[in-house]
Amino acid sequence: MKIPIFEEILLKGAALSDIQLVVEDSRIGKVPCYINLTNYTGADLENAIINLEQVILEAALHPRFPYPLYIITTKTVRTLFPTVRSVKDLPEHYFKKVKRPNNKELQLLNKLSLKVDKIKNLQLYKIIQELRDSSDTQRRLYSETKELHFLEVLNSAFYDKPKTKTKERA
Repeated sequence: MKIPIFEEILLKGAALSDIQLVVEDSRIGKVPCYINLTNYTGADLENAIINLEQVILEAALHPRFPYPLYIITTKTVRTLFPTVRSVKDLPEHYFKKVKRPNNKELQLLNKLSLKVDKIKNLQLYKIIQELRDSSDTQRRLYSETKELHFLEVLNSAFYDKPKTKTKERA
């Protein structure tokens, strides 16, 4: 396996067929990638992103795992993909220079390739949804217990008077 460094994906157009050809030929999910859409305008940008989401979902890829697929655009868009405003905003650890790895690094890269294959075989969308559901219930539980604790503190402050010791007379 090669060292995971960024690969730029060049779109020929916003049409669904153009995007399908580009995604099939690219290494999305095998290495971190980015698509520069700064030269696209309003309708073309939204059309390209919608078509790209559709192609990625049909190909059973995930936009964040095992390696992310970034969209570079200056406009704010709602999408599955992580978005950044420029190439400089991309994570720097994927911009390392390519050099020949030593034996220890080769062993780590081989283990990494196995992990990547395992991640690809998982049902990532289902797992992420379960994590979101679990986090929502945990947030609700936290807020309710926080309120209960507050009410218990108030109750103890108002109704539990400090007990004074009285000496019994004999």
